[in-house]
Amino acid sequence: MFEEGQFRKDILDNLFDGVYCVNKDRIITYWSQSTAQLTGFSAQEVVGRSCHENRVMYVDNWGHNLCEAGMCPAMKTMRDGILREIAVSYHHKDGHLVPAQARILPLHDKKGCITGVVEIFQDATPVLREREKAKELEDLALNDPLTRVANRNCGEARMEAKLNEFRRYGWPFGILFCDVDKFKQVNDTYGHDVGDLVLKAVAKTLSGNLRASDIVCRWGGDEFLVILPSIDLQTLSQIAEKVLRIIEKSRVTIGSGDDQRIVKVTSSIGGTVARLDDTVESLLKRADELMYRSKRAGANQAAV
Repeated sequence: MFEEGQFRKDILDNLFDGVYCVNKDRIITYWSQSTAQLTGFSAQEVVGRSCHENRVMYVDNWGHNLCEAGMCPAMKTMRDGILREIAVSYHHKDGHLVPAQARILPLHDKKGCITGVVEIFQDATPVLREREKAKELEDLALNDPLTRVANRNCGEARMEAKLNEFRRYGWPFGILFCDVDKFKQVNDTYGHDVGDLVLKAVAKTLSGNLRASDIVCRWGGDEFLVILPSIDLQTLSQIAEKVLRIIEKSRVTIGSGDDQRIVKVTSSIGGTVARLDDTVESLLKRADELMYRSKRAGANQAAV
C-alpha cells in the first residue's frame, strides 16, 4: 500500500494523531500504534478487515453511521480525490464515543491513480473541554453570579454596541434603570440571605416578562438595567409601567407556618431613549437622574 519514500512506518507509528489506511475495497491495510492507543483496537484486530465492519465506525453529530453506503467519507474521497476534513465521533473499544477531527486524503500509485485513502484523526475531547472552560470563564465574566443575568461589564458593552448600531443604521433603543425600593431595610430586617432572594426574584421577573430581544443586567447592589432595542419613547413608557407592576407583584416568602412572612418588593424606575450624541455615560446619567426623580416622588414609580 505504501510507496517507498511516501510513508515511513516508524514515523507514522510515533505521531500523536491516529493514522490508518484503507484500499479501494475498503480493507484496512495499515493501523498505526497511535491509532491503537486512541481507539483501544490493536492492528491485529483490524488490519485485513473491511472498514465498514470495523467496530471503530465513525458517526456524525446526529448519530448517523458514516460507514454505511453512500455516507462513507473515505469512499467519497476515493471517487473524487478531494481532501476532506470532518468532525466525527468514533467508537472506542470500551464502548464509549470519542469526539474527533478527521482528515481524509487520497493515496495514488505511480500512475496517479487513486488506490485508497489515508485517514488522520485526533481526539477532540481536550479541545471541547477547553471550549467548555472558555465558555464557563466567559459566563463568569459576563454574568452576575447571584442572579445569573448579565453583569455590569456586559451591560456597558451591549450599550456601546447598541449606540454604534444607532449611529450607523438608525436602529433606536432605550434603557430602563431600576432600583429596588427600601432594599437596605430588607437587609437590615431580614438579613442578607433574604436580600439575595429579593434580587433573584427581581432578576427572574424581569427576564421572564420582557421581550426576548431585551437585555437584563444587574448593575450593582440593588440596581438593574434593561436595554430595549427597537423602541420609541411611548413604548418605553408603557414597558416601564409594566415593569413597575410585575416587580410589585413579586414577593419573597420566608419562614413557615405561623412564622411565615411575605417580603413585598417595589422599584423606582428611570427610562430614556438613546440620542445620536449620547455616550454610554450620558445615557446612564439621564436614566439615573430620572430614577432618583421617581424615588423622590415616593418610590414605586417610573419617570421616562
